[in-house]
Amino acid sequence: MYLSSFSMMEPQDNIYLYHPCWLNVWESHMYKQALKSTKSSGWGFKRFGTSKHTYAREMIRTPYYKEYIDALEQVSDHALQQLTAKQRMQLFKSRTALIYADSWGEQSSFENISSFLHSATIDTLPKNLVKKFSVNDFTCKLRGEKQSLVQAMKIAEDYLKWNVFDFVVICAAYRAIPVLVFSEEDITTPRKERKNSNALNTNLSVERTGCFIFSHYESAMKVKCGNYISSDNNQQLLRDMLEKNTDISLMTFAGLRKMPFEHQWPEAHHQSKLKVINLTEKYGHSGCISPALSWIYHEQQNADLAKMRTMIPDNFGGYSWFDTYYQ
Repeated sequence: MYLSSFSMMEPQDNIYLYHPCWLNVWESHMYKQALKSTKSSGWGFKRFGTSKHTYAREMIRTPYYKEYIDALEQVSDHALQQLTAKQRMQLFKSRTALIYADSWGEQSSFENISSFLHSATIDTLPKNLVKKFSVNDFTCKLRGEKQSLVQAMKIAEDYLKWNVFDFVVICAAYRAIPVLVFSEEDITTPRKERKNSNALNTNLSVERTGCFIFSHYESAMKVKCGNYISSDNNQQLLRDMLEKNTDISLMTFAGLRKMPFEHQWPEAHHQSKLKVINLTEKYGHSGCISPALSWIYHEQQNADLAKMRTMIPDNFGGYSWFDTYYQ
């Protein structure tokens, strides 16, 4: 399938460090557990709706949610405007599906919401997006933590391959709610690894929204999704990656915690011209939106690439991945 257009947005506000508080005992406990599993010394947040008039230690815990909803609207407008007039008319008149992907599913209970309409927008499917893209055939919401965007892409690829739809629009959003962010990274690690870690780095969670328009009409970027990989044998996976994919010129990783495969990579590829980028270290972690940062990286570098592979680790030691071909 082809990526006809895409747009992403993040807050323009500053980064604020999280401080545990005795008023939020469970959240503070999860914070400490997450630091141990990610081998970090602190956690920074960049969120939509933070106000400098609010107490500094509370502003990242209870920001205004309206800016988050507005950001999703803005990226969808921008993605539409990036299409040519002819492509927009094709999208409005063709068979179009809309998939809404986020990390947490129902999350309005964590927001200070007084409007039922806003609660429905966050928890289910934003109706304004359905109207904006003139979708009459198929809509759904997908909740899959870190993997939801990739899962939505796989659904889109199947629909386009089967000629069920001409366009599939994926709108994705990531809300960095501290207690959910920490609980997602609370993974048991061996005590020996905890002792050996220096814990000097600070994790960064950045809220982002994105809109991605896929179609079977040829464009400059072609995307192909791969199967889930279980990394029981990291050495074999590493050899297969280097030997069977010699046309890959850039490898990107979109996980907050480095998996064994990623740790072993520098030793294996030192003789190769293959470039490796950790998207989380460069841009901050944005949950399900993180894999799309590989396209942002390519735009910023304006590199002459033939093929880029993006790998998304889960919490069980496996990987999902997709390839992007540049024409």
